[in-house]
Amino acid sequence: MARIVLGMAVPHSGMLGKPGASWLEDGERDRKKPVLWYRNRQWTYPELAHERRNQGIEAKLTLEERERRAAICANALVEMRRLYEANKPDVTIILGKDQQEIWPEISPSLAIYTGTDIPNGPPQRKVYGPDAPVVYPAHPELALYLARWLQNDNFDLCDIFKWPKNTWMKPPGDIVPHAYGFIYRNIMSDRPTPSVPILMNTFYPPTQPSFRRAWAFAKSLYSAVVAWPSDLKVAIIASGGLTHFVCDEDLDQVFIESFRTYDFERLAQIDENSYQAGTSEVKLYVSVLWAAAQMGWKTNVVDYIPCYRTEAGTGEGMGFFAWTPKD
Repeated sequence: MARIVLGMAVPHSGMLGKPGASWLEDGERDRKKPVLWYRNRQWTYPELAHERRNQGIEAKLTLEERERRAAICANALVEMRRLYEANKPDVTIILGKDQQEIWPEISPSLAIYTGTDIPNGPPQRKVYGPDAPVVYPAHPELALYLARWLQNDNFDLCDIFKWPKNTWMKPPGDIVPHAYGFIYRNIMSDRPTPSVPILMNTFYPPTQPSFRRAWAFAKSLYSAVVAWPSDLKVAIIASGGLTHFVCDEDLDQVFIESFRTYDFERLAQIDENSYQAGTSEVKLYVSVLWAAAQMGWKTNVVDYIPCYRTEAGTGEGMGFFAWTPKD
């Protein structure tokens, strides 16, 4: 049977591809957003800035502080990359989502890539892909096995035979969603093992799976992997999280403590309005968490650092987590 040797949860923020000195540039995009999610409700940017005016965020926006936090994130990524290379998986299951990068007009609740090749490169930003087109290997054997297992377990999947050609980015090109490109580039150093991308629409209502549905999916996925009649070593990586596009350190600490104690019920009781925008990617973590919990592994918090880009507290809680048999 297959053996799970590694679990990871990694943010994929574009801030990680920039020096701290340039983070405020991303904040200009936040100021133009009509809706920002924070504390279970929607806010305009001026409303949010007023609400958080006394939270000491300005001190976290100084150039020195931004550069310090960027350095911590860079060091955490180095450690995540080291752990990936040290555990030498033969195949990797990557859980992410499409943020209207390959499908600007549709958003399936659950999908799996069963094709052979994974193209990437321009027009991705450098943090998500190399300067020239590349083709990474997929693992159709495992993907088709998982698709059949999950279908038999009452999960209706969209089967992606080939990545749709991106036509709306300039210039057009063949890319994977940035959730996957970040992993291939920053964790696998553009030399990935064969992988199976699984997409879960955590982002766009009304087809977002609830946390409990994501939890049920995690149970089925784990059962499938450990029953796979193969001697290959498997890694499971969740791409995304923690709180963003508004950083909420209090909620991040709830997440982190729940990860440490494998308190799935506590995570399920968090209001679904907190699992919105980028924070919704925490639902992808549950597949890694469930597998680690079943195997008795300890949650290793490689690092956590909240990174801000405006006085309203927009930015991202950067959490880096790993699970291995050696912990």
